[in-house]
Amino acid sequence: MMVVVFSYFLWIFVSPLNWLFGSWILEFPPLHVIIIDTIVYIPLIWRLVRKWLEVMTRRKGGPTAGIDTVEPGRALPESGDEWGLATRPYVPEKPSLITGPKSDIRESPFGLNDDFFVKMPDIDTGEEIFDNEKLRMRAMIRSRVTTGNWINKRVGSRAMGSLKSSGAVKHGRPIRSRMPNREIESIHVTSTVLAAIARTGDAQHLPIRITRGDLRENMFAGRCPLTIILVIDVSLSMKGSMEEVRQLLERIEGETRGSKDRTGIIAFKDSGAVEVQAPTTNWNKIYRALGRLRISGLTPLADALRKAFETIQRERMRNPDIEPFVMIISDFSPNIPLAQSVGPGDSQYTPVQDLIRTSRMMRKAKIRFAAINVDPEQSRWPRFLKRPYHEALELAAMLRARKDGLDDPIEAVLAVDEFRRSFGAYLVARAGGGRAHLSRELMKEKSILRTLLHTGRTRTRLREEDLSEIEAYLPK
Repeated sequence: MMVVVFSYFLWIFVSPLNWLFGSWILEFPPLHVIIIDTIVYIPLIWRLVRKWLEVMTRRKGGPTAGIDTVEPGRALPESGDEWGLATRPYVPEKPSLITGPKSDIRESPFGLNDDFFVKMPDIDTGEEIFDNEKLRMRAMIRSRVTTGNWINKRVGSRAMGSLKSSGAVKHGRPIRSRMPNREIESIHVTSTVLAAIARTGDAQHLPIRITRGDLRENMFAGRCPLTIILVIDVSLSMKGSMEEVRQLLERIEGETRGSKDRTGIIAFKDSGAVEVQAPTTNWNKIYRALGRLRISGLTPLADALRKAFETIQRERMRNPDIEPFVMIISDFSPNIPLAQSVGPGDSQYTPVQDLIRTSRMMRKAKIRFAAINVDPEQSRWPRFLKRPYHEALELAAMLRARKDGLDDPIEAVLAVDEFRRSFGAYLVARAGGGRAHLSRELMKEKSILRTLLHTGRTRTRLREEDLSEIEAYLPK
């Protein structure tokens, strides 16, 4: 402050403007000249101070290193403090873009009143998606299926469900044994006897005494039922993609009907999400739920994930052993945040901040997760980078993150305008621990569910140290 005041008075006496108005240098000028000198001095000193601060904060040592940081710890005196020297190298703290000003994928609508977020979306209002007469006829035909021939698979071969698993439960075929880690379901006799012999080292003396430490239990391999939650976007931006949604749902029905897989429907638009159908094995009920859906309004994607999480928590209270699988079918362009993150009169909306938070909540709850993008424009990324959809987006995000010096690919997505508008599916899948898929690519697969479950289980993420120069990834 003293430097600014001193330089101001110096400027008053030595300003070249004084000479233009008839005053000599080092002579006190008249009032009108002082006013002109002040008007010129203020923006000039403002720019100089900002430039000085910018240069000083980049210094790694010296009296001004770390000028804009707070030293960690208990602020105890250290060697060098008496001279004003920094004892730690200065590392600037980059603000997180996930909670920063770029926490939106597309512009949120303005002019919404405070009552908007407390109103439930009206699923029955808007443009019709499915032909109810065709759904009714399809339900009548499918109700006659008894052997599975109508769906090109024998029902008995998948009567337990679509998910291949192994465990100590009593279903499937035994494949191996293991030491029990809780209550024993089924004892593996051969392994138990061999463990007792190995402990005593003597197989000649009978009877062989078996202790609890010798017990081994069977491990079974089989199929267990899934609890599939279909989260369907029925906002106005999906109007041109509903034909792909219809085909996708028909394929899923063909792979789950006749098994013990349970399917539920959650639709979202306007101000929130609604559970249209609770998980059930009766596809006639699901058809009736699909017949209610109408297209209209905005895209509250974060609230849809929250509703799916609540549904799974409720199902786990009924049966803690269920295998949940959330499939989000959308164009992934949210513009509405969670209701609880918006206060009265608040005009700053953060839909992506809420979206990342709810996605990470799903990951923490160990819920299988798949983001299915129906936007046809997204097919250019796999064609350009010659990789599957999710891996192409991850590669592009990590290359941009390394270029900009960012640590997290999610921050790279939020920092680049084009990425932020088109990487919505990857953003949800990356935060939720799942994978992003293109609907058109899934339709080419022999089994959609098998593809989703297999890629979610076996694929690994890219690592920054494995990246090469960008030219190595471009098609030759």
